[in-house]
This record gives sequence, structure tokens and C-alpha cells, in this order.
Amino acid sequence: MALISTSDLRTWLGITAGDKAPNAKLEFVSKAVEDFVDSFTNRKLEAQRYESDPHYTFLDGTGQFNIYVPQYPVSYVFQVNVDSERVHGSADDIDLDDIFFYPNGEIISESGFFTRGRRNVKIDYIAGYAPVVGNTHDATVSTYPLPLDLKQVMIEMTVESFKEGLTAIHTVDAGDQGDRVIRMLSQNSFWANVLNKYKAFDASLAGD
Repeated sequence: MALISTSDLRTWLGITAGDKAPNAKLEFVSKAVEDFVDSFTNRKLEAQRYESDPHYTFLDGTGQFNIYVPQYPVSYVFQVNVDSERVHGSADDIDLDDIFFYPNGEIISESGFFTRGRRNVKIDYIAGYAPVVGNTHDATVSTYPLPLDLKQVMIEMTVESFKEGLTAIHTVDAGDQGDRVIRMLSQNSFWANVLNKYKAFDASLAGD
């Protein structure tokens, strides 16, 4: 499910309810914009579970009582496992009653260190925002709805891209079309300010 719906886009464009012709293209462009915003902010904004992802599930131990997962905001933690042998069997699980987590991705253990090592920590968690549909969101997907300012920017970027006929905008570097998106961004201080607000520079400095 995309973070922004074609219904939101149709409303913003003023398309009548019976006119469904542009929906397929709107959906395609909105997904391209979402990918662009992910790339720009260095995050995966849409909520998903990181159960066995090689980049976001298996982490280097810090030697501290806390560690930061790469994606946020964190809604749920299903498993925290510390294993120097990197087998990650259930015997190496930390009791979840001893685990506390925060929206910015910080995980704290009250029962032991995240032993220093390479990819010796496995954390199974859900992070990201849930789409807002009909002024609400599915809390079973994420306890955090997509922030309204970010949603508005993504809607406006999709509409402008749709009007410009842009499609190849799935990354910051997408040739001429990517350059046109960057120019649109540079000409709209609200867009730029909002996207920079949600940019992840470093996991230990992450905000919500």
C-alpha cells in the first residue's frame, strides 16, 4: 500500500469522481515520488517489518546497553538476539520484557550489553509510517501515521510531476527528469524544508 492514495491525488487535482482514466498513471507517479523521497531522506518511510533484511536487521554490536536500528519510527520489536557466532538461535534472545525502544530507533537492553562485534545483533522490528486514509491510519501497520506535512509535500510533488509528464523520478539522480525534480524542489522552500526535516543523517541522531 502506497503512502499516498490516488483518492488524495484526485481530490488535489480536482478530478471528478466518475473520471478514473488517469488513476493508473497517478499511482505509478506517486510510487516514483515515494521512492524519490526515500532516496532523498535516506530512509524507508513506509512501514514495513525488518525480520531478515541484510541491511537493516543484522547490526554491529556497540558494546553498550543501547543500539540504534537504521529505520524509524519504531512501532514494534519482535526479537532482539545477540550472538557472537552469528547463528542467532533462540537461546541467544534477550527477553523482550528487558527491552525498551523509542521512536527514533534507539533500542535499550536492561539485561546485558549489545556485545561489540560485526553483524552479531539481530533485531526483528517494524518501522516507518502508515498511510493516512480517511483521516485515520491502520495502527496494526504502524503506530505512527504519515506526518501531514510530509504527506502534503508528496501529494504536491506527485501532482506537479504528473502535470509535467515526469516518470523517471525514482531516485535523486535520474537524468534529465531527476534534474527537473531537483529544480522543482529548489524552487519550493516548503518542500525542501519538510524533506530536510525528515532526512536521516546518522542513526544515533535520528528523530521522529
